[in-house]
Amino acid sequence: MKKIYLSIIIKIIAIISSIYGMIFAYRGIISFTYFTILSNIFSISMLGVFLYKDIKKLKNKEITFNKNIYLLKFLSTLSITITFLVFLTIIAPTYPDGFIGAYLNKKYYTSLFVHIVVPVLSIIDFLYFNNEYKPEKKHALYAMIPPFIYIIYIYALELLGVIWEGGMHAPYNFINYHTEVGFFGFDLSTMGWNSLGIGVFYNIIILSLIFYGIGLLLLKLKQVIEKKSK
Repeated sequence: MKKIYLSIIIKIIAIISSIYGMIFAYRGIISFTYFTILSNIFSISMLGVFLYKDIKKLKNKEITFNKNIYLLKFLSTLSITITFLVFLTIIAPTYPDGFIGAYLNKKYYTSLFVHIVVPVLSIIDFLYFNNEYKPEKKHALYAMIPPFIYIIYIYALELLGVIWEGGMHAPYNFINYHTEVGFFGFDLSTMGWNSLGIGVFYNIIILSLIFYGIGLLLLKLKQVIEKKSK
């Protein structure tokens, strides 16, 4: 019984934190082009679904979900984990206000909530609760689906003339090909807020492999944790 109460508390905190962060980070319709916002929406939507399941279980009313719902929960966790890691390792280190500033200089610390608090709680929730999900190794391949859909979405908007903060042709520097290195160049001296100094093509390949690795790691951790809890 304690476990289900903890599951409910974690989900509620994550949902409130995400909504808080997104409200104060909102800058109009352009906000819905950022992977952070989209992954937060995806994550709390699935957390909400499983929160409902937990509450029903607390009232001794079990709900059985289709296995695809559990797979969507896995994908939402992957997406928010990608948000956490990409911001931590790529965006924050190249942020104009510095690494700490990337998290704390935003209004009301919204970046801290959507990039750290929500991802960490979502990962904990996936690993320790809702154990009806049975991980399969092939599911890790699905880790690349959300990022690729997102990149196609962004480039479609860019072709339609959408411009992002600072005049960039993408919301993030690692997929911004309007730089000296473009798609296939390599020049680390150009690394900055609008470019990693590495061609976008290579960034996508590297990140795809990393995402696959993250998927494998999450699945393995869940299997290990479930075995120990039995």
